[in-house]
Amino acid sequence: MYYKSVNRGLSFTTPGVYALALVFVAGLIAVNTGMNALFLFLASGLSLILISGILSESAIKNYQVSGYLQHSAETGKAFDLLLVVQNNHRFVPIYGFENYAVREIPKAIILPVKPKGTYGTGNVMSLPPKASKTITVRMDPMKRGLYRSIKFLLRTNFPFGLIDKFKITEAKGFLTVLPRIVPELYEQLKSDYRKRVAQQDDEREFFAHKPHTIQDSSRHIDWKKSAGKPARLWVLKEYRSEVAEFGIMITTNWGVLRKAETEETYERLISVIRTATEVIKDASREVILQLDDRSYTSGYEEICHFLAALPDHANKDRKWEILDAKAEIKGIFLQLEISLTGYEWRNYISHDPRLAAGRHR
Repeated sequence: MYYKSVNRGLSFTTPGVYALALVFVAGLIAVNTGMNALFLFLASGLSLILISGILSESAIKNYQVSGYLQHSAETGKAFDLLLVVQNNHRFVPIYGFENYAVREIPKAIILPVKPKGTYGTGNVMSLPPKASKTITVRMDPMKRGLYRSIKFLLRTNFPFGLIDKFKITEAKGFLTVLPRIVPELYEQLKSDYRKRVAQQDDEREFFAHKPHTIQDSSRHIDWKKSAGKPARLWVLKEYRSEVAEFGIMITTNWGVLRKAETEETYERLISVIRTATEVIKDASREVILQLDDRSYTSGYEEICHFLAALPDHANKDRKWEILDAKAEIKGIFLQLEISLTGYEWRNYISHDPRLAAGRHR
């Protein structure tokens, strides 16, 4: 049973139920027969249960969850969450604590091995006095979103395994569950992107020479200038293109997202945008996302945060949470139009029209 006013729950374990029944039966026999040995057994059994309750209360009072470390996960995949726990007691160590991420407070008199509504589990075998440690909680797949707090049920049956004592606590932290990556789109877009980069490599012009280092490839060594010299004096040809450092701007029709009739369609478009962002990040290019009000959010982390924070399909008309939206862009960007049916490369654009003029692909 859970008592919200004191934030404590109490239930008997299976051995505890048997022990209590045995003590009760022994008490009945002792009253009827007057045997001193049975009265001694009754007193010992009740004392054992009482001591178990006192020690477990001391343990659960001093056991605390400080929070969980920042983490990113992907929709539909199990993951490990790092939880920081501590023992506030000055002298007594703690043993055998179970930490369950739960969606609801259990009401059963006897808790099952895994409480109802559990979606994450982590254990602490021992924790010295005035010490803290980071434990791993194995989490089940979660829905896309930002989770700044998670409800945990903290349970112990220390010291004799007769009574389950537990409490509920809110652990604070920052967990981002990102939209899933679409594998087939990822591979297709990555391959197509590499072809476009190869085209840019063909358009590069010689810029300058630089010293060759052991980490450099021999592909661009200037053998005319390096001939007859030791390897430490070799030089490389450095090439640059007017648009060699271009970024990628992802655009989409946000009206399609807002008008999506099913949750599957809604989440699919968000996943497609995440997939394109992942390809660009893996290619070490700057990435920005154009929003429906013609402002921009830039950077991989910021875009992922924005996509994770989008409301679910049932609340799609709510105001969107946008971090650090910008009114203009700086630099040269190649537009990548994303839709449910695929993608299309468009023009280069820039805050300076002269840089982007005539660069169509």
